[in-house]
Amino acid sequence: MTQTKRSEAFNNVAQVYDLARPGYPIELIDDIINMANLSDDGRILDIGTGTGKGTIYFAEKGYAIHCIEPGENLVRIAKEHLYVYPQVTFEVTTFEDSNLQPNNFDLAISAQAFHWVNREIGYAKVAQALKDKGHIALFWNFTPPSDALVFAVLKEAFRKYVPSTSKTPSIPSLIEKRKNWILNSNCYQDLIIKEYPWSIDFSAEQYLNLIKTQTVYQTFNQQQQQDLSRDVTEVINNHGGVITRPYLSVLFFAQKIAI
Repeated sequence: MTQTKRSEAFNNVAQVYDLARPGYPIELIDDIINMANLSDDGRILDIGTGTGKGTIYFAEKGYAIHCIEPGENLVRIAKEHLYVYPQVTFEVTTFEDSNLQPNNFDLAISAQAFHWVNREIGYAKVAQALKDKGHIALFWNFTPPSDALVFAVLKEAFRKYVPSTSKTPSIPSLIEKRKNWILNSNCYQDLIIKEYPWSIDFSAEQYLNLIKTQTVYQTFNQQQQQDLSRDVTEVINNHGGVITRPYLSVLFFAQKIAI
């Protein structure tokens, strides 16, 4: 899926995306700020802002943030969340097409988004935008497998609608791949990878909203969507009405190699 198609997919369900997608552990945010040694007047570049799920933590601390996001509906919601922070600005474009002043930012962040950026362009372009001692902080939420029976039943229910899904890569393999992308760019040094396990409780309605943000759900016809919603609701209600989904947030933090 190209970045344009991806941004359109999420942009089309922006309200549901904002309701359903999780935020990030505050420990992760604090670690970024501490490791980057950000001063109060530090400038942050935010790549793939979405609805501001990762942005708001930094905005609340008073940092000047320039957000880049191609989805107009996503940006509209992000602006609603961040309107009380005038130091946050927005550019509605892909990162590849953005026009950035070099050596301008102390920190570049990207929450759940940088894997959509063309890495032949992205890593070097971030480095160019960073000051000589600037840092990059990329972080994602992954979903580890759960031993809870409800997830096995949900998987079987979903398989009726997507019978031949490809095998999902393991979290360790994804971490290794993204680590290599950073190192092989030859733009960064002193890479630190930190993991933050946590979990979220979902009602049937909340879990359905999460499913609706998946691009495969958007390929279903209306009847399939209704049938899947019925099946998921029935499964969760039969298992107590609330399910606990594990998450693993992973931070990739490195310093720009000064040229």
